[in-house]
Amino acid sequence: MNALLPVFCWSVLLTYGIAFGQYWRYFQDKSIKHAKGARAWLITALLLHTFYIVTLWVKTQHLPVGDTFSAITTYVWCSMLLYLALEFRLREMTMGVFLLPLILLLQLLSNLFIDFHKELSPVLTGLFFEFHVLMMISGYAAFTISFITSVMYLLLSREMQSKQLGIFFEKLPSLQFFDNLSNQAVNIGLFLVTIGYGMGFYLGSSVWQGNWTLDPKFIAVAVSWAIYIVHFVTRLSAGWQGKRAAIVSIIGFGWLLFSFIVVTTFFSKVHNFQ
Repeated sequence: MNALLPVFCWSVLLTYGIAFGQYWRYFQDKSIKHAKGARAWLITALLLHTFYIVTLWVKTQHLPVGDTFSAITTYVWCSMLLYLALEFRLREMTMGVFLLPLILLLQLLSNLFIDFHKELSPVLTGLFFEFHVLMMISGYAAFTISFITSVMYLLLSREMQSKQLGIFFEKLPSLQFFDNLSNQAVNIGLFLVTIGYGMGFYLGSSVWQGNWTLDPKFIAVAVSWAIYIVHFVTRLSAGWQGKRAAIVSIIGFGWLLFSFIVVTTFFSKVHNFQ
């Protein structure tokens, strides 16, 4: 099984790459042939990724969320599962060509640095901790959808304002479609992350001593949560919609990735999955 894990992880990356190629072709010509090919390859990639996640789970006897780079591949899996569900429900495939480059980058990062033999502290293999991380990762997956739709909103809005209508106006749905989807994704993500954050606070208070709440990771996650709270509150109280909401979502996701990868790996002392 140990020898097969590298084969599985790189097969997942390769299949996502082929799926991206199919989505790019579909984005260009909107043909039924490329639509079927894109979806078929994406489903294949997700099935391979599921098998990879399960194999990691069986080998380590815990969910692959206990260290940064196994958590990244689990986050990628959650993001693609959520995206595929939205694609079926909304019958809209253009988001795939914008989402998959990010997915490929993150999966590559996981493949390069994941340690299949890493020993974890018992607290990082407990059910409560795993559920806490799954809630956070699921919330991050929703924020990913908000980020992608916000980018697409801004690209389409910029093209329309310039009065030089081109590929985005021709290929993408309406601005209202992206605005609504982004806002709904933030609502779902904020709900899940709030629960996960509360669970993390409870877990930290029972495990760590001293001023652990001043750890850079804990502060960074609090900042991420606060950014999305601003997104939620300003939409309700100040009427921020469209471009303003999209910019806040993009800022929030940028900080989220920085927190999830850079702060956890290089700055955190008590919350670095060690």
